[in-house]
Amino acid sequence: MTLLSPSKSAKLLPLLINMFWIVIATSTAAEEPLANPHLADSHPVIVSSEARHLRLSQKIEELLDAHQLPGLVLKVKHRGDVIHHQAHGKINISKEKLMSKDALFRIYSMSKPITAVAMLQLLDKGFISLDDDIRKYLPEFEPFEVDGKVYTVNIHQLLSHTAGFGYGGGLKSWVDIRYLIANPLSRRNTLDDLVDDLSGIDLKFPPGERLKYSIASDIQGAIIERVSGLKLDAYFRKFIFEPLNMKDTAFYVPEKEQHRLVDMYVYDAGTFEAAFVFNQEKISLSERAKDSPYLEKPKLLSSGGGLVSTSEDYSNFVSMLANKGEFEGKKLLSEKSTALMLSSKTKGLDTHFLPRVYQGVGFGYGLGIKEIAGDVRAQGSFFWGGMGGTTFWADPKNELEVTAMMQVEDGWIALEKWLLKEIYPIINNR
Repeated sequence: MTLLSPSKSAKLLPLLINMFWIVIATSTAAEEPLANPHLADSHPVIVSSEARHLRLSQKIEELLDAHQLPGLVLKVKHRGDVIHHQAHGKINISKEKLMSKDALFRIYSMSKPITAVAMLQLLDKGFISLDDDIRKYLPEFEPFEVDGKVYTVNIHQLLSHTAGFGYGGGLKSWVDIRYLIANPLSRRNTLDDLVDDLSGIDLKFPPGERLKYSIASDIQGAIIERVSGLKLDAYFRKFIFEPLNMKDTAFYVPEKEQHRLVDMYVYDAGTFEAAFVFNQEKISLSERAKDSPYLEKPKLLSSGGGLVSTSEDYSNFVSMLANKGEFEGKKLLSEKSTALMLSSKTKGLDTHFLPRVYQGVGFGYGLGIKEIAGDVRAQGSFFWGGMGGTTFWADPKNELEVTAMMQVEDGWIALEKWLLKEIYPIINNR
């Protein structure tokens, strides 16, 4: 065997090192396509992270194609950095128009956390107390009864949806039938009309006994108007939307922006459990944007489900909550009130539908709270979704914020569960 001389070895050593890194970079590129392969030599970790985000985009496109889903706008922040903000797919699977990052979505129950913040702002200013009887502000309510016994409903119970109110109508009980007849959520109502329609209807259970997702957030809207002296849209705009730069969030879409509202689909899954994954055979178009009632300002400013928004706007709202009530140097909510909002108020109570969708979860003020560890979201994470297919969560322990906008009614369950398993591997490798 011929050995190289020391001088020749010294000359070949840099060449061998370069060849080694070329092989490594080529192997990595073959496994994960890179946005800029020239970065591989000097920043292999950054390139690998970029490749994972490209892979996330690819997986989203595959999800949309596989289940014939309309588009998605996803924004992900980790440790304060935006690591993904992209529009995927089309606004209508039968049309050519692509989804855009500034698309407008009906956010339905993602209106509830915004309303809870407004209520807690009034608490911070000393205008209301959590122990106050809500009839102090809405005296036209008749005394609340259950089986002939009179109860007091306070602000805390209203915020935590433990007050005993119902939501829509139905035929299961006389209370449900009363809701059906009264139709308090009619778009022709004002918030005052809503209160009048509800007055005299029995509660479904004694206040504080259990969680019942309900019309309570809309009643909060009526209180906000009474206490502040402002219409709800004006209050939201002045004290929440403008400080958070939520320039596109409102109760309707103005004419000049109507081209940005997306079409609505519906997922007729049947049960929560069936909705854990998408089934394209049960997904169909239900409302074209051009026919949407959200193109006109409604009489009812529904604080429980009436807003439209964008991924950018709502991400700002989530960031404010994750940052203890502060956004870009502006304090919207005290740390104490933010902590109140983001802590479970339902430990030990029957929590309605929550166990069928989530494990170890309770309800705070207007949103869900992860009470215990046990799945990818850490204890203390907060989240919620909207019936129209939008969803968000923040995981303070892992410094993660996710806002996802899709317009598939009842599609929020499958979307959230899919995103959870795809996003955490990305941040775990940053």
